[in-house]
Amino acid sequence: MLVALVTIESQAANIMLENCETLSFNKARGGACQVLRGHVRFRQDRTVMYCDSAYFYSSQNSFDAFGHVRVVQDSTELTANKMFYDGNLKLMRVRENITMRSGHFVLTTQKLDYYRQRGFAYYDEGAKITDPQFHLTSRIGYYYPQTRQAIFKHDVDLESKDFKIHTDTLSYNPRTGIATVLGPSKIFREGYVVTTKYAWMNNKKGDFRLYRRSLIESTDGMQHLIADTIYYNRTKGIARAYNNIDAYDLRQHIGGRGNYGYFRQLPVHSGFLTRNGYIMEYSSKDTMYIHADTLSFNSDKSDQHRELKGRHNVRFFRNDFQGKCENMVYETKDSVVNMMGDPVLWSQQNQLTGDTVRLYMRNKKPDWLHITGSALIVQRDDSLDYNQLAGRELKGYFINNQMRKVDIIGNAVSVFFPKDKAGDLIGVNRTEGSQMTIYINDKRKLEKILMQPGTDGVMYPPFEAPKEVLFLKKFSWQYNIRPKYPMDIFTRYN
Repeated sequence: MLVALVTIESQAANIMLENCETLSFNKARGGACQVLRGHVRFRQDRTVMYCDSAYFYSSQNSFDAFGHVRVVQDSTELTANKMFYDGNLKLMRVRENITMRSGHFVLTTQKLDYYRQRGFAYYDEGAKITDPQFHLTSRIGYYYPQTRQAIFKHDVDLESKDFKIHTDTLSYNPRTGIATVLGPSKIFREGYVVTTKYAWMNNKKGDFRLYRRSLIESTDGMQHLIADTIYYNRTKGIARAYNNIDAYDLRQHIGGRGNYGYFRQLPVHSGFLTRNGYIMEYSSKDTMYIHADTLSFNSDKSDQHRELKGRHNVRFFRNDFQGKCENMVYETKDSVVNMMGDPVLWSQQNQLTGDTVRLYMRNKKPDWLHITGSALIVQRDDSLDYNQLAGRELKGYFINNQMRKVDIIGNAVSVFFPKDKAGDLIGVNRTEGSQMTIYINDKRKLEKILMQPGTDGVMYPPFEAPKEVLFLKKFSWQYNIRPKYPMDIFTRYN
């Protein structure tokens, strides 16, 4: 067998034939076509190429390689059955049973074009990629061996120990751990699923940036966060959401909307919502809507109870009661609504004000309330008269969402407009004492008044009571600012 070592002198950019066992010419392919067989080895720059046999076109600076094709360039190695190489373009067209290795990165496919000069490989008939950090398949891909940057398109599936991705387009660098997905995509992590059209991820730091109205949802469907933009850090358990936020937690029976939100999972669920934000608390059949300049919530360690806070310009609506104040705290464990800062609470025909208002719930319904400091209840009847109760402290008790009993403690005073059975005004009754108990029947009419220890009361004939008798000190009727529908919580009044 003839063993030949042929060195073709050429410019640095030309292909050099370093070894073969036999060399002949193929006239059918042109007189310049050299037929090489046996341990064929080519070199161009730092790239060495091996094969069993080849057609070498030295004048065209190209060759066709067959059988046990192997290419070695720096830390990248490629093997295949066939390769068609253009040395001028430094383009490898590799075919059949292709394996490309770069460090721990392994790409397998049936068709691959490798542009050496531009430093990337391309496939368009599907490939599988494995790495210690992930496994990936896609129909189209671009891989840059020097930087290990890769871009994959169409039916992309990536699986790592921390997450799975199904997307249309993925850019990923396992060295930096940074990935970008474009197009309809789903990202699966332990406990939740992300649905997005554009996302940026730093897997090493646990950072996510989600754009174009992305959704984060727990795998059990109990928790949900959607917004135009979401920044999430998995390690810290913190999410920031911007614009058109829609969030809910079915376990906590709470939801929220707004244009900026901050949410923390660790050590307990907490967060706040602002910029036209409101919270929906739906632990009962009757949803409570709360709006404020800033809304915040905290859960206890058991994650069973929470505290909702509203700061500045608080307004809330529930079908059975509504309110406004400067600051509010709603404690679900004790079912208490605390209102501070010019609070006003409306229930049925009653308007309640004072320095501080506390509404206690039982079985998700109003049970009793406690007003301290300048307590005042105003009730407007059908004839537009205003029954009034005032004192230093007030306690009201509900039955079936109706206030049926009121205790006034300290400086008690009342103004009532009693009616006969026909509904005609009997007179105006003004009573004062140290303490007073009022009973109201199920038709919301005054049933009786008990005073202790003594009373000072006057009954004025109809339409003869002095004007100063008709209204107690600090009387105000604020019906025009009472929320009548859920979205009235956004209405501002000067």
